[in-house]
Amino acid sequence: MSNKLEQNLSKVRDMLTGTHKAKTQVGYGDQERVIPRGIGERWTDLEGVEWEQCKGYVKKVTSLPDVGIFSKNCKKCGKNCSRMQADKRHFETWKRMERCFHCQINFEADLKGTPIGESNNKWYFWVKLQMLQRWDAIDQEVQHLVFENSDNKFNDKSVANALANEEVRKTRETIKTNSK
Repeated sequence: MSNKLEQNLSKVRDMLTGTHKAKTQVGYGDQERVIPRGIGERWTDLEGVEWEQCKGYVKKVTSLPDVGIFSKNCKKCGKNCSRMQADKRHFETWKRMERCFHCQINFEADLKGTPIGESNNKWYFWVKLQMLQRWDAIDQEVQHLVFENSDNKFNDKSVANALANEEVRKTRETIKTNSK
């Protein structure tokens, strides 16, 4: 028998005879009390990590600010425009303009806000700029699809060749059957 198997058997024999050295078991039962926490409550655990109770989940509090793709704050008022808010208009507007819905409305109203009788070039130029940026993005996407992916199966003629070969084979068979 192997050494490990012998050790296990000796432990079982010791348990049966009552001479087994009992070890203290940790982590079973009600050792940790669950403390009910309210929404927005903060606490620090034994390792010094700060936590915050949110609605339906607990999140770790970090000292780092939101940056890059995680920063969904309006560049005008600083309001959080994340996807988790009840009003989705803020997030959808933030994706396009990096402003919340209300700040974007105010921005456009300021562009349009010229007295009656004066020309409103700011508004028309801004709308034209938005259209040009959309078309530029579409042009770049088309160039990417056409020029950069040309090594893919866009120019693959194997299917066309297979169909043509099948047609040639069928034509030869019909000629043979008709000539008999």
